[in-house]
Amino acid sequence: MYYLIISLLFLFTLNSSALAEENLFNSYAAIKEETIRVKDEAGDFLTTPVDTDHYGLVGTLAVVGATGLTYVFDKNIRDEVQSTKSKTLDKITDVGSFIGEPLLHIGIAGTVYVGALLAESPKYQETGLMLGEALFLADASTLILKESIGRERPFIGGDKGRFNPFQFKADSDSLPSMHAASSFAMASVLATTSEKFYVKLLYYSAATFVGFSRIYQDKHWASDIVLAAAIGELSGRVVTNYHATHARVAIAPMLSGNSTGLALVGHW
Repeated sequence: MYYLIISLLFLFTLNSSALAEENLFNSYAAIKEETIRVKDEAGDFLTTPVDTDHYGLVGTLAVVGATGLTYVFDKNIRDEVQSTKSKTLDKITDVGSFIGEPLLHIGIAGTVYVGALLAESPKYQETGLMLGEALFLADASTLILKESIGRERPFIGGDKGRFNPFQFKADSDSLPSMHAASSFAMASVLATTSEKFYVKLLYYSAATFVGFSRIYQDKHWASDIVLAAAIGELSGRVVTNYHATHARVAIAPMLSGNSTGLALVGHW
């Protein structure tokens, strides 16, 4: 959140021509457009898992199967991971838990968006929007599931099958992991905007490391992470697909040498 506050301070104190264009901070039309987009993306997020035309239902069944299979071995995985405890891993996984903090991700999305406005970069402005939208879908859906399912965290009693739905307690909101869902949503968006395989691998490796860190710290069961990863990936794909299929194209004046004319300008 600190990063978001700093970004907003820059936005309102810096005198830059980049801020003259319509954006979420100075235009009702831009806010309205963003609201409609998020609403449409939320609809896609809800319908994609049951979509039979594009294998959405197949993906859902695969996620359910993977989560269920992991659930069977949750206690074994927990015991195995806890047996690797060391001071070095304690410090490393503290970093993993920190970089998976959902509020930090929101701050990063805001920083990317504001920085792109200042740098007059439509590409990264769009990236900032996509990150924010994907995080909204992932965090909101995860929060609803957490409180509805009410799974007890492993460090409480070590019983993987203890559920306390709608108790709204921090100790009973293990499934799914918001740290992991948020991290995979970020990874999905950033990987889509990158053309290099090793960069994509880096993003997903970081998200996976966050998931491992949460298991290592005994905050989550392994199946919490599996479901969260699927939610994050779905959020990222829904958002990037929506932006790809709703790219805006406009006609703008063009000056080239001694010639003038019109050009098609795309905004992604």
